[in-house]
Amino acid sequence: MTLETIDPSLTVTELLAACPQAIPVFLSHRMACVGCSMAAFESLGEAARIYGILPGDFINELNTACGQTSAKRIE
Repeated sequence: MTLETIDPSLTVTELLAACPQAIPVFLSHRMACVGCSMAAFESLGEAARIYGILPGDFINELNTACGQTSAKRIE
C-alpha cells in the first residue's frame, strides 16, 4: 500500500503498514496505538481526539514523518 496523502479516515493499522516511519510520531505523543488491538478499527482522527491532540496537527506531523507534502486539514 502506498499513500498519496494521509487522510484522517485511515485506520492506524493502514497508516503503519504503509508508513512505519510514523511510529515515532505516535510514541512522541505517548499514544498506545502502536500494537494496540483497536488500531485496525480506529481512524487517525479518532485516535488524535482520544489523546487530546488536534487532528489536523497530528495529520500534519504524520505527513512530515512519511514524506508527504499535502494533507486534508481538519479541525
